[in-house]
Amino acid sequence: MSQFQIHEDVENRVEGKVRKVPGRKQKENTFKTSNVENKVHFRSLTNGAVRPKRKRDELNENLDKKNEMKQDPKNQPLEEVEVIEIIEESYSCSSNPTTCEDYRKDIWKHLYKLEIMNPGPKSSYMLKQSNLNWNTRSILVDWLASVVDEYNLCNETFHLSINYIDRFLCHISVVKEKFQLVGAAAMLLAGKMEETYPIVPKEWPYLTGDAFTLRQILKMERLVAKVLQYRMQPPTICTFVEHFCTEHKLDVKTLYLAMYISDLVLLEGDEYLNHLPSKLAAASVALARYILNKETTWPKKFKETTGYTLKQLSPVVERQHRTFKNSPIKKQQAIQSKYKSDKYEKVALLKLKPLALNFLKDE
Repeated sequence: MSQFQIHEDVENRVEGKVRKVPGRKQKENTFKTSNVENKVHFRSLTNGAVRPKRKRDELNENLDKKNEMKQDPKNQPLEEVEVIEIIEESYSCSSNPTTCEDYRKDIWKHLYKLEIMNPGPKSSYMLKQSNLNWNTRSILVDWLASVVDEYNLCNETFHLSINYIDRFLCHISVVKEKFQLVGAAAMLLAGKMEETYPIVPKEWPYLTGDAFTLRQILKMERLVAKVLQYRMQPPTICTFVEHFCTEHKLDVKTLYLAMYISDLVLLEGDEYLNHLPSKLAAASVALARYILNKETTWPKKFKETTGYTLKQLSPVVERQHRTFKNSPIKKQQAIQSKYKSDKYEKVALLKLKPLALNFLKDE
């Protein structure tokens, strides 16, 4: 496994000075020396405050104007409004076109085919990482969860970012000081795949505590994409949970609780990476329905849709039950804080009941 380190391409900097390279035109030195090599810990996002409110308002001013124009039909041409209404009525589904009934079954087949043809990373990859461990990975996942919550990014962006990181670590050995750089580049890529308005690249040096420059982040972004062979749309747990809940028209609270469980799964990669995303998603929905005291935890139609029986899901459900139980005492609390809000119906505050013995029986 190759060892990854970052080197300056044109200029070699020693003690704040620039060593001239023969035959090359030198640029004016604007480099400011800082003791960034000692910054091993990730930047802490206390209470979600990434930037002062005044500065954040300036950065998001254009985005707010665009959203207002989009939401107000008076600001749109009459023809465009009529087209939008016709489309919404014809599909009668959520704003996500991939969940529309006309495409849903084909998308299900495609997702299952993708996860079998392109299996994700296995938990054994961490044995090859001499400078990292699962606890370090949990810290990075928690930091990325804080960024997602602060910038209101979609959950698929979060899951894609972790998928990119795990797949990248299967091929490249990363030193601890550069691990946050990998995480920033992974989410920068995931945002471009999923977000209408992703975080602009110039924000990432600030989010990393100025430990890395914009040039380093963009260079890492190119490396991550190359190592992943530009396969940027793998199926994730989030993808399957959303499709499953839409297929069976499950209530919003079940969806939020299943998403909360699936997010907690990302904190403990060593326990879950050996399972397919579809299986983890099915187990998340089953546990969510059990916690919410649904009349039937896993009906036959769920088995027909996913291909999993409750007995097959039982080992994963039991592990997710322990993860949910231990979530309040974990050091990493960004995911828990997110799902304690009213926006997600405070599903992180739900009381967890013991697993009944008859729970593992198919219904």
